Amino acid sequence: MTDSWGNPDKLTHLYTASERNSYHLQIHYDGRVDGAPRQTVYSALSIKSEEAGYVVITGVKSGRYLCMDKYGNVFGSHFFSHDDCVFKQETLENNHDIYHSTKHRFLLSLKKPKQQFRQGMFLPPYSQFLSMENKIPLTRFNTPQPIRHTRSADDFSDPNNIITPRKTSWDYSASNHNPFQDVWLPRPKDPLRINHNDMVDPDDPEGVVKFKGRRHFKR
Repeated sequence: MTDSWGNPDKLTHLYTASERNSYHLQIHYDGRVDGAPRQTVYSALSIKSEEAGYVVITGVKSGRYLCMDKYGNVFGSHFFSHDDCVFKQETLENNHDIYHSTKHRFLLSLKKPKQQFRQGMFLPPYSQFLSMENKIPLTRFNTPQPIRHTRSADDFSDPNNIITPRKTSWDYSASNHNPFQDVWLPRPKDPLRINHNDMVDPDDPEGVVKFKGRRHFKR
């Protein structure tokens, strides 16, 4: 994320709802625009004023502008076009906002078919939006690469292993965690089929002592 996204308070989510469902407008990496029931990294938006009453909406995670084609279909684009990517914002008496394109004259809506905007028209479902405060941590948008603090076995800057932490024995009483559960071990081989007549007892190589109830006599 660039510095312009640095403050999470500047991020917003456009929330729209009907009597049955509710969604947050989201812009995906591939340019698809749809709705999610909860806030996602793709529904986090930056809404900036282009001029009085007009705004440009950008998906923070996807880095795409919200745009509209001549048929009223919305999509995300990496390329900004004033005709396609600027929306007129109007606030209604119920404190909801609507957005429409002055070029293509369609209303921004998550529902199909798309409808052209007319003053005083009956607004279709999922066309009235509330700007919701962002609840997603900034680390979800841009996670820094972790720093590796481990040292190699042949670290000549610490030949006596003074800096390198010493290995400690595992305290099995302190936890039920198995310290070897993340270690890949060789797959055990199938057990060998052994004939007892061919078995040699290391404690009784001459076969004098009884072995499992059977005698083995030296010939």
